[in-house]
Amino acid sequence: MKINGNVADLVLAQLAEWGVQRIYGVAGDAVFPLLDAMSRQDRIAFIATVHESGASFAASYEAALTGAPAVCAGTCGPGAVNLLNGLADAYVEKHPVLALTGQVATQKTGPGTPQYFDQQAVYRNFAECTCLLADPAATVDFLLAAFRKAVLTSSVVHLSLPKDILSAPVSADTCPAGAVQVTGPSPTCGDLPGVVSAVRSAHRPLVVMGRQARKVTDRVLRLAYILGAGLVLAQEAKGAVPGDHELNLGGVGEALLPPVVTEADCIVLIGGAPYEQPYFPPGAALVHLAERPGHLRRSVAAGAVGDLGLMLETVCRGLENHAPNRDWLDRVKAAAGTRPPDVPVAPGPMHPLHLMEELDKAIPEDAVISLDVGEFIHWFDRGFAGRRQDVLLSGQWECIGAGLPAAIGAKLACPDRTVVAVVGDGGFLLSMAELLTCVRYNVAVPVIVVKNGQYSLERNKMVAGKLNPFGIDLQNPDFVQFARACGAEGFRVEDITGIKDVLGAALGLGKPALIEVPAAAVDLPQTMPPWS
Repeated sequence: MKINGNVADLVLAQLAEWGVQRIYGVAGDAVFPLLDAMSRQDRIAFIATVHESGASFAASYEAALTGAPAVCAGTCGPGAVNLLNGLADAYVEKHPVLALTGQVATQKTGPGTPQYFDQQAVYRNFAECTCLLADPAATVDFLLAAFRKAVLTSSVVHLSLPKDILSAPVSADTCPAGAVQVTGPSPTCGDLPGVVSAVRSAHRPLVVMGRQARKVTDRVLRLAYILGAGLVLAQEAKGAVPGDHELNLGGVGEALLPPVVTEADCIVLIGGAPYEQPYFPPGAALVHLAERPGHLRRSVAAGAVGDLGLMLETVCRGLENHAPNRDWLDRVKAAAGTRPPDVPVAPGPMHPLHLMEELDKAIPEDAVISLDVGEFIHWFDRGFAGRRQDVLLSGQWECIGAGLPAAIGAKLACPDRTVVAVVGDGGFLLSMAELLTCVRYNVAVPVIVVKNGQYSLERNKMVAGKLNPFGIDLQNPDFVQFARACGAEGFRVEDITGIKDVLGAALGLGKPALIEVPAAAVDLPQTMPPWS
């Protein structure tokens, strides 16, 4: 496609050619030419978030859900800095994101210019590559290199676009979509024979399923049966295997650590499980199958990188005639069929475990669940069995405030799917303004706010470390009234029996809604693993 316009026109036309449907961002001087170009085309939508971190988190989790590069943008100076939190999340979580930041005009580059800083020096900490566009004629080449890098590395790439360059006239052809439809790593590379040998020699194996393995669930289960292994689902893999499956030990962490897990002598990790990693027994051999070299754990007994399905097929073939440890398998099945002790229902604020058990009944199959970070997610591990839902979570960066913008990105990318955000009050305070973004674009997401008035995970950890819990109390507003002031609907649920009906009503509204759930601040059964 021939573009006769300015660089901003060319950037948008090229991204549209490659399938980009929206750019999340916030207006600012240095990106005025890009916004002006946005107003003159209809192939890419501009999603104006309230804060740049909301834009970058939304892009991060659109990319996580779809697997395709998502795009966010911000102005120079504070705008470029504000984008960094969500981009850091995408970088460590390995989500393909293209970040576009405005920069001061080229003739003003240097110290003393308002809102100028060396973006490349800062962004190289959170991007696979970062470049400054200095020549309008190089626009397509720069975009092509960046987009390919995002696809190949499944990570963040960044382009600085000076304001005068964005406005510069250009006449150029866009590059076709096939140019960025590049393949990732070779089907397999690494020590697959070593993987087979390591798992064959295990007497008490566990298979840990990360989010990346959801698409090969059948082969994960086949391996678990061949090995006679217990199955542990990472938080982001919840729902891939039914909670009542005979090998499913559930999630592991602060709220649940079955004794059988602590006795494993081999952990077969398929994909990534950052939250669960500290709960792997230190004496167990770690065998890791990862999609990309950057995902592979450093300390492994054996590992390989590539297509997870092909690698699992190879490992399973290598284990033909393998005789599993029947005693271990019987113990695994007994543990999988044993529920942890129930928490009694008590008057007053709701126990978060009861909330998660009710949400397990209420959230539809095949929904997307966007979790924020906080104590409640460990009760989610224990109480939410899951049924084919996708779970989004800042598992590696562990950033509170990501849950609501992640839900925005998920719903816009997959408008036909049910998306539910579950956030703590601390995380919601950090991102509550993005409820206005939901209202502005009618992003029909119910946001469940678990309100206990404190950073209770931090309280748990400080107490476990024999420290005085200090600075952890929150000053909360009435979230229901806030939601209604924003133009969303607001509900409050104080009785666990009402959650299913209220969530169903919220999902039926076709508009954003907030459900405030007063919850108890409770102690986790164990804040740290026994060997820490």
